Amino acid sequence: IFIILKVYKYYLTNDKAPQLDAVKLKQTYPIYDEPRLLIAGTVTFFVILMFFLHPLHHKDTAWIALLGAFVTMAFTNPHDVQDALRNHIEWDSLLYYAGLFVLQEVAAAMGLLGAIGNALAAYIKSQPENSQLGVAVTLLVWVSSFASSILDNIPYTATTIPVIKILAKELPDTLPIKTLAWALSLGACLGGNGTLLGASANIVTAGISTNRGFSISFLNFLYPGMTIMISTVALANFYLMVRYVWL
Repeated sequence: IFIILKVYKYYLTNDKAPQLDAVKLKQTYPIYDEPRLLIAGTVTFFVILMFFLHPLHHKDTAWIALLGAFVTMAFTNPHDVQDALRNHIEWDSLLYYAGLFVLQEVAAAMGLLGAIGNALAAYIKSQPENSQLGVAVTLLVWVSSFASSILDNIPYTATTIPVIKILAKELPDTLPIKTLAWALSLGACLGGNGTLLGASANIVTAGISTNRGFSISFLNFLYPGMTIMISTVALANFYLMVRYVWL
């Protein structure tokens, strides 16, 4: 909160900044079709529920989300699906992510992500035994955060998981898999806040904002995003060191 107040102090204290009128917003953007809102909300609820039940049904979450989208269109706009496809889908965001995932798969196929993981493993194993865990936690958190702020965290995490499994298997006394998994998870998740490209929510929000006339550029997002990322990753690193290394 302190960082946000510091970064956006001008907008929060400037008298010329536009004032938000909640009543006017409700009048400008009313809920004009409550039955459709109920249908869309119900479908979204069950889609999220199926995400949480993935350990039971083992179905790919992409198919669940796609099925939810088709059901929503079929029941909310059954007579004009083409209108929903043309005007109510963020095609620019979808096409961007399609190209990004292709690029990341190419990088993974060429061995780039694997090289990063292998370099981490080699450096950690070269350290003295009593400092291997601290080095592993710190490296995994920071490398994962910066890699995830530029690349999407899904392929990076999928590539790094076998690396931490190998490390935990080769050095079970000094590198427990639970600690390495937490370091990878926190670094990859918090790294998504660093840049506009780091997380799906960033891209979708920027696309919606641009369509409404409020453009969010890469550099506009970089300064506050990277500040937040570095601060939270440092805090996560400190917590992991206290929780799993120093105590």
